[in-house]
Amino acid sequence: MKYYYYIKENPISLNKVYSTPHWTVRSKLKSKWFDIFKEYLDANPPEPIEKYNITLTVNSRLDPSNCIMVIKFFEDTLKKLDYIVDDSPKYCKSITIKPDENLEKKSFTLILERLD
Repeated sequence: MKYYYYIKENPISLNKVYSTPHWTVRSKLKSKWFDIFKEYLDANPPEPIEKYNITLTVNSRLDPSNCIMVIKFFEDTLKKLDYIVDDSPKYCKSITIKPDENLEKKSFTLILERLD
């Protein structure tokens, strides 16, 4: 089973997270993205998942690899809300990031695929 989450936000940049000088700023970013993801997960909640794949398709001026924090913050939200057991390699079997110019600019889709 696959769960689709289309989000009309500019993806968080890995560079932005790492260039932030103070941990409180990073904490606020993580909290902001938790709230965004929670809203979408509340609207389309997945059943608890043990093993999974995540695909991120994105239309942004950012390099695709620079969007990895979207997946990390999404996994952290899934774990905090008890939708996944953990984000370790035992449970997360694949992460894919693909540019998609067919999406609206400054937007992305997360696909959570249940493997169990």
